[in-house]
Amino acid sequence: MTVEKTIRTSAKRGKTRQLILDAAAKMISRHGYHATYLKDVAAAVNMKAGSLYYHFESKEALMHEVLDKSVKVIYDTVKAEVEALGSEPDFPSLLKAAIRGHLIAIFRYPDYTLASIRNYGVMPDVVQQAAQKDRDAYEEFWRDFFDKAEAAGYIRPSVDKNLLRLAIFGSMNWSSLWYEKSGASIEQIAESQADLFLNGCYQRGEEDGV
Repeated sequence: MTVEKTIRTSAKRGKTRQLILDAAAKMISRHGYHATYLKDVAAAVNMKAGSLYYHFESKEALMHEVLDKSVKVIYDTVKAEVEALGSEPDFPSLLKAAIRGHLIAIFRYPDYTLASIRNYGVMPDVVQQAAQKDRDAYEEFWRDFFDKAEAAGYIRPSVDKNLLRLAIFGSMNWSSLWYEKSGASIEQIAESQADLFLNGCYQRGEEDGV
């Protein structure tokens, strides 16, 4: 096989593999992990079911890659938004940028992100374990972020930062259910969520001992 033919074959294989991933992500995000079958994924890309195993050895292997891409697009987008702030931005600006990046990824790549958000907890242990390293890296980004904010005096020592992180994740992730009906832009949602977590909703707050 010539070098040129090898390159063309590799490129075609990569394109087919991506089409399979896209189809799987769409089906899982809409129908759920257990209601998604490889034969249906194969049919969606005009492929015989048996041929799909040439690209992915199992449904678990396919789902693992869907999860990997989900975390990667979110993390990469968040980092890009944060880095765009330049050097030494303050915590409120960082929080808003991180929330905005997370939301952009969810709405830009909905099939992948929703496949993960809505199905991670029901996937086989082997899939969860394989994807855990990337999820841990993204969560560690937020842990470090909050540790530095607390050290700088932005977060009260009494605040449970783990619960704070989970609350923010929940607020961001499930906005996918109401985003379109809200009529709000991503920037407006990011601004609102950042303001709520930074300032709360009670007008006088701690002055009244709340």
